[in-house]
Amino acid sequence: MTSIRLASFAVVLVGCTRPQPALYASAADQPAYAERYPAELGTTQNAYLTDDQQSQTLTTGFAKFPDQLDKPPSWPAVLEVVKAADLAGKSADLAAGMGEAEQVRAFYTAAKDPIHQKVAGSVDYAAKQKNCDTEHSELAGTAVGAMDRAIDQELDETVRSHDAATRVIEDNQDALGKQNLDKLTKQSDQIALASYIVHVRMPQTKRNLDASLNDAGAVKKTLERDQEQAKVVLDDPRASKGAKVTADKRSAAASNALAALDAEIADAKKLSQDMDKRTQAAQKAYEDALKALEDEIAKRAEAQTQK
Repeated sequence: MTSIRLASFAVVLVGCTRPQPALYASAADQPAYAERYPAELGTTQNAYLTDDQQSQTLTTGFAKFPDQLDKPPSWPAVLEVVKAADLAGKSADLAAGMGEAEQVRAFYTAAKDPIHQKVAGSVDYAAKQKNCDTEHSELAGTAVGAMDRAIDQELDETVRSHDAATRVIEDNQDALGKQNLDKLTKQSDQIALASYIVHVRMPQTKRNLDASLNDAGAVKKTLERDQEQAKVVLDDPRASKGAKVTADKRSAAASNALAALDAEIADAKKLSQDMDKRTQAAQKAYEDALKALEDEIAKRAEAQTQK
């Protein structure tokens, strides 16, 4: 599932529409959290908007699926795959697999540059030790690229292991036709992902954003308090150079966060007011596209039976 590379989200049961009580205390009084808060508000908003757009792209593609297949021996078997993928996207099992993959991808995306540098450095050192004639940069690039592809492939397989449609394809490979297995797997991936986005992740992002907005006032107080504490150290002639350096760092971080805070909160509140309507529209577009796909496959199945 190459299209699941998105930010990490918590997994929830589908169907709950009201925010659920937190199982942990708010971190709004913690300076490190408060410093990250404006950026994370922006990240959450961007993730939702990306999901909204991606759901539209995925569902628009459903109409092309039947013609991409090469004379499947059994169209009813194809329909079974589609229905399984739809249900998988709403299931707790796929949500758990997606959550695991998203966490790994989010970490790897953030840490990719230093990881690449370390891998390239190790390859370069090993090549020098063995007096390898190949350009060290070429070897390092090959190793880094192979690592990226391996991680992507393993995460894709991990998600598929949580997708019930994968087993339906495996159990009906003769009825589907060997020539269609790869195509159906990719189509199933896209259906399950679209279903997951509109039924699980978009509603959950709304809950996440609203929960974050509840911290807004306390976060502002925390940043202002951190600024004041840093100023006390900076104004203290007895404070060590190291303490002043740290205090200056804390003051700058709090100031930067405060400068961005009000605008991010305003944008987040505006989006939050629109999210329920946008999510419902995305769900309807998905259901309409899915029904059209199922109707077309059923039509081909009937024609196949008559022949």
